[in-house]
Amino acid sequence: MKNTVRFFLVFILSAFLISINVKIYSQTPWSQPFRLTNGFVDKNPAFGFENHWSGMGIYLWEFLVFERHSNPYSQICVKKIDLNPSDSVRYLTSNSSLKRNPAIAYDNSSSFQTLITNSLVLWESNENGKWDIFGCYYNSSSGWGTPFPFDTTAGNKYKPHLINMTGNMFAIAYEKNGDIIFRQFNAQTRTVTYDTNLTFMDTSYCSNPALVTYSTQYYVTYEKRKPDNKNAVYFRKGTLPTWTLPDTIAFWGNNSNDGFCGSQIGYIVSLFESDRTGNTNIFATSVNPYSGALQQEVVINNPGYSNKNFVSIYIPIITDYIPYQAAGYVRRGNDSIKIKLLGNNGSSSYSDSVTVGDTSKQVSISMNLGIFSNWLCAVYVVYNKDSASYSQLWAKRRLIVITGIRRLGTSVPDRYSLSQNYPNPFNPVTKIKFDIKKEFRIQESEVKLSIYDILGRKIKDLVSEKLQPGSYEVTFDGNNLGSGVYFYQLRAGDFTATKKLILLK
Repeated sequence: MKNTVRFFLVFILSAFLISINVKIYSQTPWSQPFRLTNGFVDKNPAFGFENHWSGMGIYLWEFLVFERHSNPYSQICVKKIDLNPSDSVRYLTSNSSLKRNPAIAYDNSSSFQTLITNSLVLWESNENGKWDIFGCYYNSSSGWGTPFPFDTTAGNKYKPHLINMTGNMFAIAYEKNGDIIFRQFNAQTRTVTYDTNLTFMDTSYCSNPALVTYSTQYYVTYEKRKPDNKNAVYFRKGTLPTWTLPDTIAFWGNNSNDGFCGSQIGYIVSLFESDRTGNTNIFATSVNPYSGALQQEVVINNPGYSNKNFVSIYIPIITDYIPYQAAGYVRRGNDSIKIKLLGNNGSSSYSDSVTVGDTSKQVSISMNLGIFSNWLCAVYVVYNKDSASYSQLWAKRRLIVITGIRRLGTSVPDRYSLSQNYPNPFNPVTKIKFDIKKEFRIQESEVKLSIYDILGRKIKDLVSEKLQPGSYEVTFDGNNLGSGVYFYQLRAGDFTATKKLILLK
């Protein structure tokens, strides 16, 4: 991404540093490809938080939903993904009809190591001789329920997109007869609590919506047919029940709506694909939620290739520069289709690719938000790949090792201090508390907390950031170190303090 979008994403993260602080201290390259399903025709995988971020939860596991085909019918299936995914697959449907385009959302959480307590899956179904939308609801206390009709009224309905609002309440956008419908829905009681047609005044055909929330506002982007039969991308912002007039995300060329990659604090970043530069490339338009100002940037531009299906995630991490933690997209060349994978950690980048077929293949990818276990965050990219007479789901995984920096309360200390780690001796995890005072005319202090061995050699930096005044606690994991005496040193402003810690294994 270019500098403006980079700045927007950093700004999005900055407001969370008081309450939730996480720091990467190492990342691994992408894994070798591995198969998630076998012996079936499985397509169109989707995780929750697809292409956008409306919460900050990092889960112990996540749901992956997909299509499983057995001509002439298909079923909607769900699979639990954790650090070691099993072969277990649950069928949400069983009847004789064609089903497609599943979408899923789960808890809009703001914590780490979260368990999913509410989830909703929606999909298109042709069981009534037209395309309707059906759903299935999950609650942690009762599990997955039975499928139910979400919208079976007259006409065809397509492309549901949904996010969790809170608890069992979901916001949903979908296409109906060339219009974009927005609903609020209680999935537990199956009750529509708000319903509006966002494009009823527009005579052009509108399709392929995406949805994100920011504070009390909703943003819906969608494609709109132009007089030349190409598509533009528009958006509307709603503070219910009031919606703004439509505004343009992308107009020149033929454009496809690709969802969102950022929200919550700062700028709304809408992604789209466009052929305005020749081949299809990926762009972003950032929307200022306060002023409505728009800024457009190129995200992926590979001359000679067509690029689509951009997915990205980022975690609230304290770094100087963080456009994303991981991203992927489909690159179509003259003779092959590749999944291109990106990763970033400040000045270090990781890239990878995997060939998934020739240009006749239809490939889609999805990326999860992040699975957290023992200070490992696992990011998966899942895609369908043809193998013999099957189309199976494959994945590549990237592990991010993180350590926690936690703000303790809201008080502002009147002096710098470094506390003795506890427990001490420790094996292998200990915690270190420190205080950062408020300096005159300085809002943030440069803070460095480092670990040294007994010879004075630096082992690692636990903190190397600007921090606001306050009391903090950081976790140090000495699992990769041998038993012995180590030292930790805090430097902030003119303050320096060093203390000893003992690792006993």
